[in-house]
Amino acid sequence: MLISHELKGGHLLVNATGRLDAGWSEYFSDTILAQIRLGHHQMLLDFSGVSFLSSAGIRALMQVYKELLKVEGKFLIINSNEFIRKTLETSGFQMWLAGDLPDEPAAPDIKKEEIIPSAEIFILNENAGLKLSLPAKWQPWQKVDNHLIKALSCDDKIFALGIGSAADSINESRMSMGEFLAVAGNVTNQPPDEDGRPDYLLAENEFVPRLNTIQALVCSGEMSHLIRFSADEERRSFLLSEIAEMAIRLTKSSTAAFVILAEIEGLVGTRLIQSPGLLEEDRKIEFPEVREWLWFSGEKVFPSEMALVFGLVSDSVKSPHHPLLNFSAEKNFQMHAHAAVFPYQPLQNGNIALNTTVRKFFNGPAPLAVMHLTDDNRPLAGLGQSTFVRGACWCSSIKNTEELL
Repeated sequence: MLISHELKGGHLLVNATGRLDAGWSEYFSDTILAQIRLGHHQMLLDFSGVSFLSSAGIRALMQVYKELLKVEGKFLIINSNEFIRKTLETSGFQMWLAGDLPDEPAAPDIKKEEIIPSAEIFILNENAGLKLSLPAKWQPWQKVDNHLIKALSCDDKIFALGIGSAADSINESRMSMGEFLAVAGNVTNQPPDEDGRPDYLLAENEFVPRLNTIQALVCSGEMSHLIRFSADEERRSFLLSEIAEMAIRLTKSSTAAFVILAEIEGLVGTRLIQSPGLLEEDRKIEFPEVREWLWFSGEKVFPSEMALVFGLVSDSVKSPHHPLLNFSAEKNFQMHAHAAVFPYQPLQNGNIALNTTVRKFFNGPAPLAVMHLTDDNRPLAGLGQSTFVRGACWCSSIKNTEELL
């Protein structure tokens, strides 16, 4: 089978030639699914050159149909011969057949910004903003006394990151502190175990996830803008600092918070493998002992999976340094960001709602890891920053920046 494609208005026109049978069905579905991953969710399948369709071919079409359904996309088959038309009609799949070329999809309500030429910008609420609080301020490597442990409730208006535990008791929490991420009532927490998988809690009905934390950056409120970014032939990927810069410039603020949901090119980061609660005294932990406490990504990790990132970014020229923010060498920014990694799922195009989109991921396959993202700027050996291929970034300004003073 030969498959080619071209853009035709708002559709991807796919021309197939040959037999769609058991011998070619996997090749066909893999080729089309790759195009869905590239963001093509409205497709026309030109079957003028397809001579035969078997049950294996119908199964491949069903796989494509289900994948497009997840992102509110669809395909239509045009120019099919009588055999293929009757096969689909008698099998109950006549809804895939189009008599004529369909109308082009309506153009979304997009405001383009020249300051971000490679992205689509949606204004959600220009007057929205976030309030920042820092209820828990543990610094490496303090002994974790009870007064440092603060309870945090994570309802659907909360965005937070830090170090904490979902254990009930203070003593149990002290022994199980790890990185966490909370976005709109969805919480995932990485246990301090080198081989441990993260756990997660979802706000359901009257249940609100609760953590005991020793470090927490918490934002409450509403996101003002949505940025949709996608790599192309000219740009292979986006640095974390580039996306953070978009958030700063778009919100016209010195400090902004952002939530990213995107396909990963590679993550660079670290996470605890021992709880700070095991410390018996305040002390400085240096290399090589630090490797007994922290796991470091020795390479860029989790390519082709999905990352949910929450972060806080501040323009270091306009704002004083805060100990909970790390300096980015690539840009003049201070930043703190955590990422939860999920198995790949396609992301719907256009203006998507943060809460429902994030909940969809938490209702799917379980998260694979939670990491603190870092900028590895070591000369020659450094891995650089985390990079992303395509996705969405919701952002908003921090209204009470005095919290960082």
